[in-house]
Amino acid sequence: MKQYLEIAKISGTHGIKGDVKLEFWCDSPDTMKKIKTLYFSEDGASPAALSGVRMHGRVMLAHLSGIENPEYAATLRGRVLYANRDDIPRGKNDVFIADLIGLPVIDADTGAVYGTLHDVIENPANDLYEVKTRTGTVLVPAVKQFIASLDVENGVYIRPIPGMFTDAVWHDEKSEDTP
Repeated sequence: MKQYLEIAKISGTHGIKGDVKLEFWCDSPDTMKKIKTLYFSEDGASPAALSGVRMHGRVMLAHLSGIENPEYAATLRGRVLYANRDDIPRGKNDVFIADLIGLPVIDADTGAVYGTLHDVIENPANDLYEVKTRTGTVLVPAVKQFIASLDVENGVYIRPIPGMFTDAVWHDEKSEDTP
């Protein structure tokens, strides 16, 4: 598991003091406000203290230490910022999306492996899990009716409806169906 996770991207500048506009990827503005340091590198190098985090309409504005004018801030547009996973507040059962990507998607009742979790697509109603199967892609709503459990060590356990994964079950070497 990565220690430093992508949490935001600088999308523009604001004002004359070097404040930046952030496209943030955490659950809420309140979560972002609780993080004190962001990093310009996925290995934790180049830390910048985060302050003055506030919403301005639908845009998050923030001040990062070391960025003191709009000209310098403009050169950082498009840069991804990282946070130390230990600094991100979360509940007991919360998991990071980054820890789920690449996990096998497994039938909670039969143990059949359908594929791997390729992406999590955010939607207003609920997230969608994009599962890459041997025959294509299946979108699974990330709701309790389908997601039985998440185990960042072993996989995403689901209970699909009939037909959701038609012809998608992976077979191991010992399977009769393997040529």
